[in-house]
Amino acid sequence: MSSPRIQLFRFSIEHSSSSSVEMRTGQTARLPCAIIPPSALDSVSIQWTKDGRTLSDSRSIQHSDGTLTIGPLKSDDSGVYTCTAASLHQLEQRQLQLRVQADLQITTAPNNIRVPEGSTALLPCVVSGDNVSVGWSRNGVPVRPDGRDILLSSDGGLILNKVKASDEGSYTCNAYTGIYSVSATAEVRVIKDSLQGEDVSPDCVDQNELANCKLIVYARLCTNQYYSSFCCASCTKHSQKSSRFGRQAFPKPLPKGLRTLTG
Repeated sequence: MSSPRIQLFRFSIEHSSSSSVEMRTGQTARLPCAIIPPSALDSVSIQWTKDGRTLSDSRSIQHSDGTLTIGPLKSDDSGVYTCTAASLHQLEQRQLQLRVQADLQITTAPNNIRVPEGSTALLPCVVSGDNVSVGWSRNGVPVRPDGRDILLSSDGGLILNKVKASDEGSYTCNAYTGIYSVSATAEVRVIKDSLQGEDVSPDCVDQNELANCKLIVYARLCTNQYYSSFCCASCTKHSQKSSRFGRQAFPKPLPKGLRTLTG
């Protein structure tokens, strides 16, 4: 009489899901270790290790189907997790790479600013997180540092040297990792130098053939409708200067040679 034959069953670990898992701190990771066929699960023992060491943290829970959950996650939970499934006659393993990224935040965001033309604008963007890349855009178009007028500081801030009117706009700091991103936007407004006459209408001109406009300004006659009608540009610029400094000042004596008001 022949001895009874022992039927050996074989199993495998499902590999259909990704072997790389990316999560953020505070979340809960779910690492699968599905046995195929499921009926073999009762005859298989499953053990998880991290970087070759047995898991002992209470935040790590192994479920009856072999799944490992870890949470809430910390940065040092990153590593290689190995699921080892063994029976009397077979041993199978699957490794998963868990990457835990610190919470991505902009801790110092740029503010709306007004800067005089020709000066320097500073837009901070300090970011917390791991392996973070920072970039800037203006009105949705990427800003490219040129090493001279446009600089990127070591902490992610944007520096604009010698700003001009065309530098105005909405500047956005974009911070991103492999799968997450955050952004912050600020408005930059450039204050034009009124002494250069940018705010003077093209129709507002001096009639130098009819009046000595420099002398009219120095003599404080711009408030006189008759004289100011000949010197629209000079009087307008002087008015802008007075508004800028809050007073009308004539620190220098009248220049020699300015002797007649009208030509």
